Amino acid sequence: MRLAFASPAASTLIDGARCWRRTRDLGEPVQPTLAAAFPNSVGGFLAPVLDGLLTLFEAAFRRRFEAGDPCDDELTRDEEQLLALFDHDGVAAPAGVRPALAGALRAALRSTRLMLRLLLPGAPHARALPGQ
Repeated sequence: MRLAFASPAASTLIDGARCWRRTRDLGEPVQPTLAAAFPNSVGGFLAPVLDGLLTLFEAAFRRRFEAGDPCDDELTRDEEQLLALFDHDGVAAPAGVRPALAGALRAALRSTRLMLRLLLPGAPHARALPGQ
């Protein structure tokens, strides 16, 4: 799935989140499925990073991460929030985040940014959607 007008990093992040959610819901092994979902060796590097980030997202917000269907062009509220967190390093933790996990979530976001920048050259930021 490629979101219309999305940067490669934003599209990869959302593709990974949707695959992660679907795989968890099916009770399948998450990291091998994520690794196989991306081309070449990209998946092998991204799988543990995305798994950790999304697991922390759920723990930090005390709720299930709601992902869209792989064919959806529209983002869910959680996908929007994930991209917003990804885009704004160093800002205060958003409302609703468990204080004890805010630092871990911030570190997971930084790790994800770093891996996407290393694996997707020329993709400095997650979001490149019109009007955002």
